[in-house]
Amino acid sequence: MLVAIGKGIELHIDVTRFNTEVHDHLVRTGLRNLLMDAHASATAKADPEGYVEKSRELAEKKLASLYAGIVRVQSVAGVAKPTDPVSAVVMRLARRAIQKEKASDIAAAPKDQRLVLSIDWLPNMHSRMIWY
Repeated sequence: MLVAIGKGIELHIDVTRFNTEVHDHLVRTGLRNLLMDAHASATAKADPEGYVEKSRELAEKKLASLYAGIVRVQSVAGVAKPTDPVSAVVMRLARRAIQKEKASDIAAAPKDQRLVLSIDWLPNMHSRMIWY
């Protein structure tokens, strides 16, 4: 697994070398960070009465999306959006063409499944992964 750690540094990680305790710690820490990020927008300042309930709802929604196989990834290093203008235009045109072709399928799907359907057809990307 290639992991970008910042400053342009990428490390190849052999996750099979982690023992059970280390693996559990990594999973716990990663899930905690993802779930904390998911509910960070619910603050006491914005909603003094219901911010804890809203926080729980947001965290549970994130957990449900993870269970469903939906991962939102912001590319910092490694695979990212094209930076040169020609590649960016080609990707934009390709996405529009595919979206137009699949628009009726996406529109007919339940709202919570549209995001998944809209990216299932993207070639050369991990299943159910959204890059933005």
